[in-house]
Amino acid sequence: MATDEIVDAKRFSKSESSPRIGRVPTPTGYPGLGDINSYLIFPADDSDELILIDTGINSEEAWESLKQGLATVNYQVEDITKILLTHGHNDHCGQAKHIRDTANCEVWAHENLHLTIDRFNPTPEQRELEKYFYARWGVEQEAMERAFARRFKNVNSFEPVEIDRFLKDGELVEIPGFNLRTIHTPGHCPDEVVYWQEQEKIFFSGDHLLPNITPVTLAQIPTSKEAVRPASLIQYQNSLSKVEPYDIRVTYPSHGGPILDHVSLINSYRASTDRRLLKINNILEKGGVMNPMEIGKVLFPRAWKEQLVPVMSEILGHCDILREGGHVAEEISNGIVQYQYISTPTHLIPAPERVAEAFSSH
Repeated sequence: MATDEIVDAKRFSKSESSPRIGRVPTPTGYPGLGDINSYLIFPADDSDELILIDTGINSEEAWESLKQGLATVNYQVEDITKILLTHGHNDHCGQAKHIRDTANCEVWAHENLHLTIDRFNPTPEQRELEKYFYARWGVEQEAMERAFARRFKNVNSFEPVEIDRFLKDGELVEIPGFNLRTIHTPGHCPDEVVYWQEQEKIFFSGDHLLPNITPVTLAQIPTSKEAVRPASLIQYQNSLSKVEPYDIRVTYPSHGGPILDHVSLINSYRASTDRRLLKINNILEKGGVMNPMEIGKVLFPRAWKEQLVPVMSEILGHCDILREGGHVAEEISNGIVQYQYISTPTHLIPAPERVAEAFSSH
């Protein structure tokens, strides 16, 4: 589904994709994540417009790597005329302000960017609202405080950047000889977009499609205590279905090497989701009425202590699917969300068991 990861900055060849495209990796400093790929759209012969897709994190090491990578393909930061963001996570937009200040370039992003930025760098009121919902999901105060301290450890390194243009789904980014179409793919976060180059049949997929990592669909915090929480994993599945029909020659993701078969990758994501749905369904069938944190402790007996946010996101996302399908019931008891098993989705039951169940019903 993907080629081996490219470790150096380079300009791609026509046989790989297009000589108009380059890749500059920079370190994230996040354990297990490795580098992030920023991509370049090189100027046409009669243009000086140099486009950078995503920026890397806001660190001295990433800044030096960006400069060295640009030098490898005979450019420098000052040559960048426009930054296109796939979404507002720190490893994708962290250096945007530094680049903008240095190159006097424009920064474009999806109109939902603020929803992701607010989550990364919340106001005191937003933090309290987030704590309210984590408590509602059954998370104990000590675990919550530990997770928040870890999550916001580096928040002061984030520098907000002024956005020159907010993009909408389907909007065209005009680049001489290399126009990109903006495709909104929420799920991983509310503002995630991929950029589609129709003539060359190339996707720049951000974190929407990743070859070696199943993207986490982070739970969104409602805007008020009364608001409904968006179902991130359902959004993500809809976004996968949205990009699946494209006749893509190669996909350039933010992490890992180029993806050559996006349909097989999407099918592997769906199989992974089904496996987790069955596990959670079985936990609820055996455990009775359980809150999200209780499910998380059973499914992730070690990881929940150090990775509370992704664990809770996984539990809530999969329970959303089970609830929408009528397989679990959800209610609020004493201020806590509770789930109860109703049935197992038919497509998750092994074939011999489905046959036996069909005969027993007659």
